[in-house]
Amino acid sequence: MRREQKLLLVFGALVLIPVGIIWFVTWPLLHAWKLPEVTAGQIAAPVSRVLTADEVQKVNLWLQSHETAWGPSGERPPAPGQVILEMTTAQGQPVIVSIWKHKNQDDIIGVQLEKNGPYRMNSSPDEQVMALQPDGARPTE
Repeated sequence: MRREQKLLLVFGALVLIPVGIIWFVTWPLLHAWKLPEVTAGQIAAPVSRVLTADEVQKVNLWLQSHETAWGPSGERPPAPGQVILEMTTAQGQPVIVSIWKHKNQDDIIGVQLEKNGPYRMNSSPDEQVMALQPDGARPTE
C-alpha cells in the first residue's frame, strides 16, 4: 500500500469513528420514541390506588404527545421516583412511569418498559408534568 493510501485510510478512520460515536449517542435523542398505548394502570407511589379510565386516558395522551428528547436506554436513577405510575398495555406489557420532582429546575420523567428494567429519561417543566400526574399523586414538598 502506498503512503497516500495509508494517509487516506487514517484520515477516513479519524473522521468516521468520532462521527459514528456521536451518531450512536445522539440518535436516541433525535428520533421519535413511539411508546405503546396504555389501557389500565395504578399509582404505586406516593399513594396506592387504581386509576380511573379518564386518568389512564390523560396519561396515555401525555405519553403519546412526548415522543422526542428521551435519553438512551439504560439509565438507572439513584432513588425510586416520588410518583410512580404502573401502567399496562392491551397486551399486558408494563409501562412504568416514574417522576422525580425538583423545586428550582425541570422535573425528571423516567419510563421503563419492563419491571426493574432500564429507564429512558426526559425532563419537563413542572406545568407539563402536572398534566401527567393523576389526582392524589402529587407529592408534598
